[in-house]
Amino acid sequence: MRPDFIAERRRELQIYINTVLMNPILASSLPAKRFVDPDSYSQSFHDQAVQNALLCLRSEGLWSLGTTLGAIGWRLRKHYFKVTPKPPDSKSSSKALVKSGSQTHAHVKQSSVTGSGSNGSKSDHANDSSHTEATELVLEWLEYGPDKYIEDKELGGILKCLVNMQHPNIESPKYAAHNENGCLVIRKFHKHGSLKDILCMATPKNPFLSKYGNPKGRTALSMKQVAIYGKQILDVLIFLHSKGYPYGHLHSGNIVIVDDCVKLLDVENYILGVPSFYRPFFVQHGKIYKSEAIDVYCFGHILFEMSMGYPMQESVARQITDCPDVLKHLLESILSKEACKSGLPSLEQLSNHEFFKEYSASETCRKSSEDDIARSQFKLSINAKEAIKLAIQKTENRLREEQKSVKNQKRIVRVQELMSCEEEKRKSKHKAKQDHKQLKLKQQISLQNSNGKVALASVGHGGGSITESSDTTSRSLNRMNSIIGNNDSQDMLHDIKSPPLTPSAYQTCNESETRQQQKTSLMQASPVVSVDRQSSSPNIASDENESAEPERSALLESICKFNRGSLRKIRSND
Repeated sequence: MRPDFIAERRRELQIYINTVLMNPILASSLPAKRFVDPDSYSQSFHDQAVQNALLCLRSEGLWSLGTTLGAIGWRLRKHYFKVTPKPPDSKSSSKALVKSGSQTHAHVKQSSVTGSGSNGSKSDHANDSSHTEATELVLEWLEYGPDKYIEDKELGGILKCLVNMQHPNIESPKYAAHNENGCLVIRKFHKHGSLKDILCMATPKNPFLSKYGNPKGRTALSMKQVAIYGKQILDVLIFLHSKGYPYGHLHSGNIVIVDDCVKLLDVENYILGVPSFYRPFFVQHGKIYKSEAIDVYCFGHILFEMSMGYPMQESVARQITDCPDVLKHLLESILSKEACKSGLPSLEQLSNHEFFKEYSASETCRKSSEDDIARSQFKLSINAKEAIKLAIQKTENRLREEQKSVKNQKRIVRVQELMSCEEEKRKSKHKAKQDHKQLKLKQQISLQNSNGKVALASVGHGGGSITESSDTTSRSLNRMNSIIGNNDSQDMLHDIKSPPLTPSAYQTCNESETRQQQKTSLMQASPVVSVDRQSSSPNIASDENESAEPERSALLESICKFNRGSLRKIRSND
């Protein structure tokens, strides 16, 4: 629970969360969503999807809902079910034969309002039953997203136009319906899977995380395939934008390859307001907010994944290698940091790039373009076009606001990092000063302790010398008495001038000693006194007295037994 340890763990956890959220596959998974926002993702989305799907199918009674396919997609609120067409009822068919034109027209109108995509009649569905029985169908239920700005009345008409749309590179839905909670779409299921399944060598019906989270193998396409598929994707995007309808959801999971022909899925996602797969990436770049720029940016990611065999894990390409120079130039014009800051090229400019002219076969491109012109059909009413145009403006405005908030948040994070760095520097500097003071204090304490130990050892050693010299005390006193008895030494004592008064010079061992004995001892110890004044401690003198004469030992003993209270007041002749 140390504060520095907790702060370090918080920083490391933030780095880990940022890394997870920058991976679209992990960021869209339910465990990651529940960890970041547990309150919003604690409900059961599957049960709600079953209820809404049954309600939408009950109004027409043309399809029967089958078992679920599991989490084969990356969206949490998009669910996949098996679906089969119901056999035609004899009673209903007989009733359909006697309907008048007005009743049939009313039924068509009611179907368009509810979002039915079967041309509003059950007879059309019966004509297509032979074709649908041979192919496997899948039902998709998807809830509305935050960018849903089209009213329900106009939404039904647009869904009907999408069902009736004809284009060789678009997989149109077979049936479409909606209610106040979401939209239901029935389309053909491709057994070979999407382009992402091909690149990851995965089985289409396996769960999304097991397929793409850690794939067992990856494969890249040849440069010719990349050029052919890329050119077809650009052509269909140009076609949709020419009709005033942006795609906005281009990624490898929404592309299927049928006989070297690209087909786009989920063309209805834009009007449902759901977020794009690469939204966490382009929300970081303020220049990418237009619908065409979003499709161009997503196309760059598709081109990179097809040529490299693995997807990008960042919003920009740091370094592009292992590809021809012409492809490298094309990828850098879309995915480089400079391109995302300055602006991306248009779809027409990408379509005329040298890469597609060099690697794609001219005959194939010419044949596909002729087929597109002959078979393409996508008609929208004036009200539908106005509603889509208004929805595009609102979607772009919301994206710009979100980009501004992301930019401000990044600025706040940078400021906090700078402040934390300055705070860490200040704390480390203060800690260094405290450590220096403590080290200096420890050195002083250790020095004082060492000096004290040396002094105690010296005193003990000097005491030992004093006890050793106690045997010579009596002999030194006798010798001093003999010196006092000599008259010549007394005459010599009168001629010597006494030194200044010091406690060590006038120290006595007994109060009964005479002044004459003090003068005699002073005369004998005069060289020793000068040494004692120069020494800093008595143990130095004791070390010198170990090899000196016995008189000096006697004087040292008298010094150690010095008592200040026994001194008498005298007058000096000085």
